[in-house]
Amino acid sequence: MEQNLHNGDTAGKDEVKSPFLIGVAGGTASGKSTVCKKIMEQLGQAEMDHTQRQVVAISQDSFYRELTAAEKLKAQKGLFNFDHPDAFNEELMFDTLQLILKGHKVKIPSYDYRTNSLDFENMLVIYPADVVLFEGILVFYFPKIRDLFHMKLFVDTDSDTRLARRVPRDINERGRDLDAVLTQYMTFVKPAFEEFCSPTKKFADVIIPRGADNTVAIDLIVQHIRDFLNNRSCHGSTGNMALYMNLDLGVADGGALAGGDAVASGSSNTYNAIRRFSTLCKELTMKGNVFFETNKNLPHH
Repeated sequence: MEQNLHNGDTAGKDEVKSPFLIGVAGGTASGKSTVCKKIMEQLGQAEMDHTQRQVVAISQDSFYRELTAAEKLKAQKGLFNFDHPDAFNEELMFDTLQLILKGHKVKIPSYDYRTNSLDFENMLVIYPADVVLFEGILVFYFPKIRDLFHMKLFVDTDSDTRLARRVPRDINERGRDLDAVLTQYMTFVKPAFEEFCSPTKKFADVIIPRGADNTVAIDLIVQHIRDFLNNRSCHGSTGNMALYMNLDLGVADGGALAGGDAVASGSSNTYNAIRRFSTLCKELTMKGNVFFETNKNLPHH
């Protein structure tokens, strides 16, 4: 039987876990949730009972703040900017992630896109897990939240592709008409992406071009998570998180390795990063991949 615990409570000392927290950012309809879903599927977590999952995913949408009466009227007309940082409850987001990092069980509301409101009658229960994926358009925007992540992924998808995905999604799943979707996109979504979301790409440890279509990048991330879970199962410790989860492959001046499916930035030790990457590649049989064709002269060990 499920225990009815308040946020901050734990289900028992033996069950307390301090998870590895992964932030997944990117523009609207870039494929953030699909990337998280594919990661969970490959790890055999998607169909597992939610009380037993080692890997869980949370959407930043559950942390939209409650709108005032005037704001609700604007939202009904498509005149409220849900892509602005002020649309989110930063403090609640931060406090909840801190509780999760302390191994606590928490409850968060689901979000109703048709009514633009939080659904407190259908609370999402997040049980202690080994790895937590937190995805959203602005998960790297708030500095104190950004600093909580052990790894940061940015799903980088072409703007035309994102718009082509958003239009049918908002019409079919969220009950909006075409004119409203396009008006909202041009008035709020696109400018907000350029001002608030896109600049946070520089904070990412790994940039995933083409989103969920980039199977090589997802395979690499899954392998790192699998290694971490296996290590934790053997040793029962989070002490080696950085060693097992580090995908920092960038060059010293912050540029990205060219031609790769998994592009990374901001490394202070390029040589060791490439060695870690090369080790993973042995399991993925990637010798014909564009990364190796473009970077065939890089040292492999």
